[in-house]
Amino acid sequence: MTPTQARPRTVAEGCYTRGVTALVLILWVLIASGCAGGISGATTRSASSMSARALSAAGNRPFVFRTRTELVLATPARVITRFAGTYADAGFAQDNSHIYALDGSGVLTAARVDGGMPRRVDCRCDRIFPLHDSVVGWWQGPDGFVQADLRDTNPTVPLRISLPPPEQIEPGAVVSGPRLLAAGNRTLILDQVESPPGASWSVNHLSLVDVGTGAVRKLGPVDGVNTAMDRAVLRPDGQIAAVYGYARDTIACGAAHLLQIDLMRQRLESLDLPAPFTCSFLADLRWDDAALTVTDVAWEPSAPDRLITAVWDRSATQWKRRGGDDTLRYGALAPSAALEIRRTEHTRGHEPGTGDLTLTAADEMQVLAHDVLDLRLPHV
Repeated sequence: MTPTQARPRTVAEGCYTRGVTALVLILWVLIASGCAGGISGATTRSASSMSARALSAAGNRPFVFRTRTELVLATPARVITRFAGTYADAGFAQDNSHIYALDGSGVLTAARVDGGMPRRVDCRCDRIFPLHDSVVGWWQGPDGFVQADLRDTNPTVPLRISLPPPEQIEPGAVVSGPRLLAAGNRTLILDQVESPPGASWSVNHLSLVDVGTGAVRKLGPVDGVNTAMDRAVLRPDGQIAAVYGYARDTIACGAAHLLQIDLMRQRLESLDLPAPFTCSFLADLRWDDAALTVTDVAWEPSAPDRLITAVWDRSATQWKRRGGDDTLRYGALAPSAALEIRRTEHTRGHEPGTGDLTLTAADEMQVLAHDVLDLRLPHV
């Protein structure tokens, strides 16, 4: 890896647009600070109708969720801060001191969990990866990996990564540039896609890169997946990675394919999904501490608009169902309290849609927000 002087453009800290007047800024701070108390607004409701016993069971653990129009940081009882906008990704830094959000134009917004003005960076990226402490990273094409500490959001000089071409490719095949699937404190997982001439399928070639030394370890072509891989997630201890793939057929649909990488042994193997269907995809893939959690969306070829959605988590070798048939996301806040996104609409095509964010605690249930796309809990 060789450092260069190229770096992303940093947007002026603490403001969304230039030329904002002091009065407008003050009003914005009052709104964003959540000083009104309970979870309320155009898309959210208050949890105050729950009993004191239920709210006590739910605890005060923060979480973030995003709708089509805003990002909200909250606890079961109140909003901490909210940001208007359309965001493609959001989450917590590894030390849970900050939240981050990425909009569709590739701008990173970061804010402290305990309040304060947000900071923004024009990362021109499509994903943010929490690395360690308050440091995150992202891929800056075609070959750069960038890190930034959310305490000041000043990016480091990109680390340039040089991947050797895949071995044993088809004659005349075109190989894509690397795509970063997952990043941790020590390891990057990158994919190169081989497209043979005239073929409607492709071959994925995975590589592991040591962040400290730049050493590359090839995992070779991936069996059972014939489209470009999109996502992988690292277990919190950094020793295992789960990788999502999709196998398209020639008739009507394709099927989700889940793989696991043992990073210590550099071994790639398939994982059986809990309820395989003829047609399926994974709408979400994450680790909840040491449990791998997936949202599986499936349908039969004869009923393509009748989606079957299920959230599962895998501990050791056993899959366990979380929530019901309408559950899109599930997160346990405490032993007797959980958050769920429960689907309220079916979208066109094979997308799970949005739903109501619900809090269940001590046998009570309250809807906290509508039109919710995703939910993230702090790291354990």
